[in-house]
This record gives sequence, C-alpha cells and structure tokens, in this order.
Amino acid sequence: MSPRVRIAHLSDPHFGTILPGVAEGLLATLAELKPDLVLLTGDITQRARRSQFRAAKEFVRQLKPVPAIAVPGNHDIPLFNIFARLFYPYWSFKNLFKDLLEKDYVYNGVRVTGLNSTSRWRHVQGDFNIERIRRRLDKPHSGIKVRIAAFHHPMDCAKHVDEKNLLRGREEAILALHDAQVDLVVGGHIHDPFVCLSHHRYPGVPRSMILSVAGTCLSWRTRKGAPNSFNLIDVEPTDRPRISITRYDIRESMRFTPEKTHEFECQGSTGWGHLSSNET
Repeated sequence: MSPRVRIAHLSDPHFGTILPGVAEGLLATLAELKPDLVLLTGDITQRARRSQFRAAKEFVRQLKPVPAIAVPGNHDIPLFNIFARLFYPYWSFKNLFKDLLEKDYVYNGVRVTGLNSTSRWRHVQGDFNIERIRRRLDKPHSGIKVRIAAFHHPMDCAKHVDEKNLLRGREEAILALHDAQVDLVVGGHIHDPFVCLSHHRYPGVPRSMILSVAGTCLSWRTRKGAPNSFNLIDVEPTDRPRISITRYDIRESMRFTPEKTHEFECQGSTGWGHLSSNET
C-alpha cells in the first residue's frame, strides 16, 4: 500500500468569536481522524488581542502530539493599536508559533510551505513580495512528490461578491507557484469553502493546480450555507500522486462529519485532473 499523508486544514477560527462546544467538537473529530499535520491558514484571532492568542495557544496545545503549523491572517495583526501594527505587527503570532511567520513541513514525500500573504499596510486584502515567495518555494528538498503552498488569502472563489477578497497580484503569484511546481494551494479568509482546478480562472498557466479554500472552523462568523467546517486532505505521494479533499461540517451533536469529497490525480506535464466529486 502506498504511503498516505493526512492533513487537517483549518482556517479562520477567529478566537474571540467561538460558541461553546465547537472547539471541543473539532478536537474530538481530529482525534478520531488522526492527521499527520494540522495546518492553520490564518485569522487565528478576531482582533489580535493577547487573550485571544492565549485561547488559541491552549487549542494548539491540545492538538499535540500532532504537529501544527500556521500562517497569519489579516485579523492576526492589531487593528486599533496603531503603534503595534506599524512596529511589531506579528509579535503575538510569533510568540504562539515559535518566532516563525513562514514554516515548512516535510513528511513522506509531501512538502507544505507556509507563506505570509498579509501586510501591516492592508486591513483586508493580501499581497506578496513575489521575489521573496519565489525564494521560499525554490528551497530544495529531495524526494518530494507533492508540493502544497498555504497562505491566508484565496486565489479563487465561488461567489462574485468575494472577488474583492482575492489575493492582490494573484496573476503573478500563480506563475510563481507554477514555476515552483506547486500541486495544491490552500487558503481561507472568505469563510466559504471552495475547491477547483486553477485552469478555470488562470487558463494561461500550462500546468493545472488544485485550489482549495476552507471555511471557518470555529467562529460564529459563518456564511449562508456554509456552517463551521474544515478540510481533510489525504495525499498519496506516489509516482502518479492522488489527492482527496473532504469537507467536514459541524452537526447538532457538535461533531464534524464528512459532507463532500473531491478526488484528483496528477496527469503528468499538464498537471492535475479532477476525478470525481461525491456527497458523503
């Protein structure tokens, strides 16, 4: 049997806006699923307050021994404390996640690269220093079969109303991701789960990637038709890799259960193809 790497992709918990029982339900579900990695793509807190980061730290502590890596979201930078925003915007985030805004995770032929798409100069939209991102993505690792890039702001969305929330400079960013042979791009920010292939929005990019957006895993700040959820990513890092992405939604029992699964397979130089989408 080929090795499988299982990643629980959580986004936008917004500690400070969590209803009772939801965090406990998520932790119980993750304990049953036994992921190899928990990946958090930003907006860890609602207003970057120390009390909210303390709550997030306790949540992350309860994930152990499973490793967790995270990238910041726009809500993780102080909004009202202008001095902190300008001079040490990521102090609390780095204190929680061991002084790193961007971290790599490498396991069984899978590489996850965390990237920071936020800016102290922007309240909502994200942006990249493309040359810095290229350097991060070009960091060599031997034996890698599947490459995943993770950052807060999405590269695509399901609804026209969210176009304004997509990553600034995304046309240049998608080329950098393509050149680095990234297979899967994951993010959050809009609280509206969405999975697609890159060629729908970026038809000029030769090699198709998977684009995946997770909903808010804990916050009451949900969207219509999108309750609290997270994505479970299963990767088969073989010579012909496969990736499945399953959305887990919260239920009245406060457990998260599978809602829909997308299956993809790498098809060589043309990139990834969509095999199926199944309601579960």
